[in-house]
Amino acid sequence: MNTLSLSRTLARRFRLVGAAALLVTAAPILLSKTSTAAPLVPSAASNAGENPVSAGWLNQMRQAGLRGDRSQIRRMIEIFQNPPAAEALDVAYETRSSLLRPLAQLGAMEALPALDDFIQGDSAKPLPGEYYIMFSQRKENIALSKAVRARILAQSSAQGVADDKARASAEVRCFFQELGQTPEGLNAAVAAYQLKNHQHYEAAGRNPDYRNDAVPVELFAVRELADMAYRDRYKGFTSLPDVARVDFGQDAGAALKARLAPLTRERRITTLVDEISQKKMADNDDLRRAQLLADEGPSALPMVVAQQQDFRAHREQYRQKLDGHFGGFSVLDRAQENLAAIADAAAKPQVSGATAEADVVRSRWPRQIAPGY
Repeated sequence: MNTLSLSRTLARRFRLVGAAALLVTAAPILLSKTSTAAPLVPSAASNAGENPVSAGWLNQMRQAGLRGDRSQIRRMIEIFQNPPAAEALDVAYETRSSLLRPLAQLGAMEALPALDDFIQGDSAKPLPGEYYIMFSQRKENIALSKAVRARILAQSSAQGVADDKARASAEVRCFFQELGQTPEGLNAAVAAYQLKNHQHYEAAGRNPDYRNDAVPVELFAVRELADMAYRDRYKGFTSLPDVARVDFGQDAGAALKARLAPLTRERRITTLVDEISQKKMADNDDLRRAQLLADEGPSALPMVVAQQQDFRAHREQYRQKLDGHFGGFSVLDRAQENLAAIADAAAKPQVSGATAEADVVRSRWPRQIAPGY
């Protein structure tokens, strides 16, 4: 069984709520250090499947969202509208999920027409030739698009508000208005979804091949709020009245961001490194932690390198402490690989035009650790 087949098998058997795209990366992370190929600049050919969007390019777009780099918005929108064709069923799903995150963080109003077209193209039934898993993934992309649309409009509505708390409060009010929801409504919808999946899983005899229903917009909204809290300049975001009434604990990924949001960058990095390195067996939460660690940028690299060096210098002590299982350090190695690529890119002079595109082609970027998170 090749790596891709194994990845798909793991994704089917161990998929947690809303984590299909994340788990596609689980096997190569835990089995070996993934080799990276030079990412290709998406072009018209990629839309026909001849030049697929590389995982490395999607990682670069994620970094663009984190840096506030708006120069790639047009290209992101083009690829979102026409994701690459490929045999793997999860390619379009992962591509759209990965691009929606930076578009949301950039507050890309330019993307609203594309999001509206995609949302309005919703269908209650599978499209001709569409497998069930593809239908489910498309439904999730549509639900996420609705939540991202609300976030973009919310962030736009508060532009120009100087006071951080007032700006954050205005964003949250607009976010709920655009969704037509309340914090209590989100909590109830997510709880109902989780309960339904649990009941179906039990009824299926805890079959490892059981697949959850498509994630609803309410759960994606909770995740967007958690990301807004994590990325926002106002550290009191989670204590705002409306946000404080949202139960982030119903979703592991949202809960992690909400917990770390009030911390300083240095404290977040320390916490993430410590929590990852103490794990015997890596799981979804560790992949998310590693992705957040990579997202912290070059400032996190020295601490990650120091932890890895300590592991190599005292391997026997770690072996005894972790019973010979080093799953956490395997994931930490993936975070270091991402951080090294980010640091290398940051050290290069900024260029534009054809030269910039050539640099993208020549660069070597690893894939995201937790796509779409």
